[in-house]
Amino acid sequence: MACKHIEECRGLRKKYFGSDATVIQKDGLKNPNTRLTFEFGEDGVMELYNVDDDPEKKNNLVVVPNIEEYSEDFKRITKMVNEGFMRSYCFQRLQLLSSAFKTHETMNAPIESLEQGNLLGTDFFRTLKIDNHIHAAGAPTAKQFVNFVADKLERESDTVIAKDGKTLGQVFEHAGLDKDHLTIDAFDVLADYSVYQRFDNFNAKYSPFRMADMRRIFLKSNNHIGGRYFAELLKIVLNRHETSKGHASACELRLSIYGMEREEWDDLADWMLKDWQGDFPGPLISASNRWMIQIPRLWRIFRMKPGRDGSGYNDMLENIFTPMFEATLYPERKPKLAEMLKHIVGIDSVDDEGAPEDACGCQRPHLWTTPNNPAYSWQLYFLWANLEVLNSLRKARGLNTIAFRPHAGETGNPLNLACTYMLCESIAHGMNLDKQVSLQYLYYLDICLCMIVSPLSNNFLFRKIGDSPFLKFFRRRGLNVTLSTDDPLLFHMSDDALLEEYSVARATFDLSMTDMMEIARNSVLMSGFEDDFKKKYLGEHYRKGVTFCDEQLTHVPLIRAKFRAEHLAIEHMLCALIAAGKGNIVLDEMKTQFGLARDAHRKILFENMDEIPSSFPELGQL
Repeated sequence: MACKHIEECRGLRKKYFGSDATVIQKDGLKNPNTRLTFEFGEDGVMELYNVDDDPEKKNNLVVVPNIEEYSEDFKRITKMVNEGFMRSYCFQRLQLLSSAFKTHETMNAPIESLEQGNLLGTDFFRTLKIDNHIHAAGAPTAKQFVNFVADKLERESDTVIAKDGKTLGQVFEHAGLDKDHLTIDAFDVLADYSVYQRFDNFNAKYSPFRMADMRRIFLKSNNHIGGRYFAELLKIVLNRHETSKGHASACELRLSIYGMEREEWDDLADWMLKDWQGDFPGPLISASNRWMIQIPRLWRIFRMKPGRDGSGYNDMLENIFTPMFEATLYPERKPKLAEMLKHIVGIDSVDDEGAPEDACGCQRPHLWTTPNNPAYSWQLYFLWANLEVLNSLRKARGLNTIAFRPHAGETGNPLNLACTYMLCESIAHGMNLDKQVSLQYLYYLDICLCMIVSPLSNNFLFRKIGDSPFLKFFRRRGLNVTLSTDDPLLFHMSDDALLEEYSVARATFDLSMTDMMEIARNSVLMSGFEDDFKKKYLGEHYRKGVTFCDEQLTHVPLIRAKFRAEHLAIEHMLCALIAAGKGNIVLDEMKTQFGLARDAHRKILFENMDEIPSSFPELGQL
């Protein structure tokens, strides 16, 4: 019964993430002569139509499962993963995976080390590592940030940086600050004990000296100077990746779209593509970075703004998605946004999962007018549904698609991870998977569902590093996991935050160099970088599976890749056979074969001993 539930859960993932239930009128989308338009439907999902259709008989070209269907499926999967027999089966299989890796490590660690030593031409520092989860506002380290501010105060103290005409020097003077205050301690941006289990204090750390004005001046793209300081600061971050100082690396920086106003997308596109008269910083497009957009779940803030007493959640959704559809359908109207979307590889959903939220049921977005935050699973459905329609359109037009890669499982309800299992390509954090063994096993089986964890970030915020399940997830059980920095500004002390994250993980979790290379390879596999880019660092045939990745490029010995692939294949086959009613036959035959293997092992030992010493206490028992 457990395996039937597992197969059903995997079917639900195929239905949503795999788009099996998305109905697309391909002829209408792909035909270049078809004139398309869109409108926001009452179901809370964008609808695409042919302009020439009869207004009374409009035919929606992309139809996704509605909120009622999704709600029933979500209830179903949460019920299944909590069934006692399923939890027992999944726990047993996960324990066996841990035992199998321990055996592999004991027998093959020397072989892995020897093979790795024979892979000439590369090493850990020259092998590419991608920081898949890093917020742009927290991307510079505290040291880089302090040095940048000090430089600006020295060189540009007379620059007007506020609407009221104040210069940078006057802002510091008014705050009672001078160059002696430009230290990491005085900036007070590094995380400490005060942020543990306190998301509000964590957010306040983004403001140097706990002053909102400082954050607005240096870490925002929409301010009086057009976000120039923020652009220059990010160029310093990107320059480190481009020049590969210390080690080969790249990143996927996240910028925010709040959905508060319709113009946010256009403003962000203007900022990203602006040339600041010279090579530095220039447009923020780098070969070593792909951009992601994070959408904070801030409905309560949206609703509290003046004049929005009657606003519904649909207003926020329209602010988020309407500009994206306009730029896709009518690029001539929004050329900058259309260009920017070519560099966006993913959408993230961020905020405190532990914050209070209300159950929504099958409520339509335009009817959600209460100031309380709606449920996490409800909000993610509408982000997924609209992104699914957008991606169907972009794919038909030959444009890049945008993955759904939200934060999940950092804190709050572990069953949020059931929602992301159904809807998403990858998640950031996922620590709460260790509280839900059924979902943990499902995440293992669907290895394309990636987890990007940040042990240093978790250590300060929600989970001390000694209690981190990272080692269990990645090394022992083989989930598709990599490391990221999250917010170097708050959590890291060195100039190279990603290298620091890897170094701390190696020392804390006693990782081998094969482990380190496997984590780095995973970061490239799960990234949003293009296929040609991945072929350069993984090998021509990487899409066929980890055993086809070029070990000369990844520095992961083939014996490790084969171990991962073989055990994943065994779990898939065993689950499918048991679900098909062949479990007893298969298990009985496996027992027989194990017995024969044991007999063969014993026979070899006997045949190679000239005489069995009588001192062997087990002699009469063999």
